[in-house]
Amino acid sequence: MEIYLPVYFGSAFLSLMMTPVIIWVARRANIVDIPVARSLHVRPVPRVGGVSIFISMMCLSALALFLPNAGGDAFGEVLPQVIILLSAAAFMFMVGLVDDIRTIRARNKFLAQLAAAIAVCSVGIRIETVAVADWFTLEFGWFSWPLTILWIVGITNAVNLSDGMDGLAAGISAVACGVIALVAIHSGQPVVAVLMIALLGSLTGFLFFNFNPAKIFMGDCGSLFLGFTLSVSSVMCSTQSHTLVHLALPALALGIPILDTLSSMLRRFLERRSMFAPDRNHFHHRLLGLGLTQRYAVLLAYAVTLLAAGLGSFMIFAETSHSLFGFMGALLGLLLVFRAVGSIRFRGTIRGLKERVAMTLQSSVRCKGRVLGLPASRRAS
Repeated sequence: MEIYLPVYFGSAFLSLMMTPVIIWVARRANIVDIPVARSLHVRPVPRVGGVSIFISMMCLSALALFLPNAGGDAFGEVLPQVIILLSAAAFMFMVGLVDDIRTIRARNKFLAQLAAAIAVCSVGIRIETVAVADWFTLEFGWFSWPLTILWIVGITNAVNLSDGMDGLAAGISAVACGVIALVAIHSGQPVVAVLMIALLGSLTGFLFFNFNPAKIFMGDCGSLFLGFTLSVSSVMCSTQSHTLVHLALPALALGIPILDTLSSMLRRFLERRSMFAPDRNHFHHRLLGLGLTQRYAVLLAYAVTLLAAGLGSFMIFAETSHSLFGFMGALLGLLLVFRAVGSIRFRGTIRGLKERVAMTLQSSVRCKGRVLGLPASRRAS
């Protein structure tokens, strides 16, 4: 469709023009990220770059979808879903912006994500059916609600946590935008394709200022908006075509933040720490620990993301029965990369799980002993 290129370049140009203005305003308003012991930057950096991403994407999307073209015609068919998607994404942007300016408790941000996810589920944007190759089809029924909410909230937080190095979250999200746009075009969903191409353009313009050394950070207003929009758009693709590829391919493109979040949660669980506790064992920290500079660490993350997404893209063109093997191969490659840099340690994880199980069993025995009034010596035995 001839609208795709104008949307991309228009969004990229608007983001390119707006970001320096946002930098100036943020510095004047003192909305900057002050370096602390855990920071990778040494000077205060403006942290509301998500404003330019949000405005660029929204303006070009609205302009393209309301014009008399194929995207505009298709827009009428999914009008309620698109309005709720963009409204909920704007709500997440505002939550992140308030957090960047005044700070919001993690629990309140999580509740806001739940509310936004429930809103999009209520208009039919849900993972209801997934066809696994030609073998069988999974019908989720009522379980589609918690499954979709988990997907949306999980991806939103994964993108948010990946924003730890200059250009990392923006670059990986840009690849994910391209992948979801490809899936949308392949499955005949021009509206989702327009949204993703507009978002891709805004990220392209923003990366000129966000790549190392960064002149501005996207902040929570950018990362929460990005993660939410990407997750909901991938679900919209799956509602039209229920094949595994429409969820598996975006998951591979976001493989680094997803695996990084899962491994961090497991690590904190085994160490009996809060899930919201700060951590310096993320994937990008491990790359820096290997002696890479920020720039080369981010470029390596880009390369891994492109490779995983590229291998996964063969799922679109492969025979249906072979698509699952393509996904498993790309996923295995991601796991091996995480293992190589030390973010995932299989033996240590298994040992830690065994220790947690043993401690839980021992604690339950002691609790039962106290309830029954047994002496301490018999509780231990």
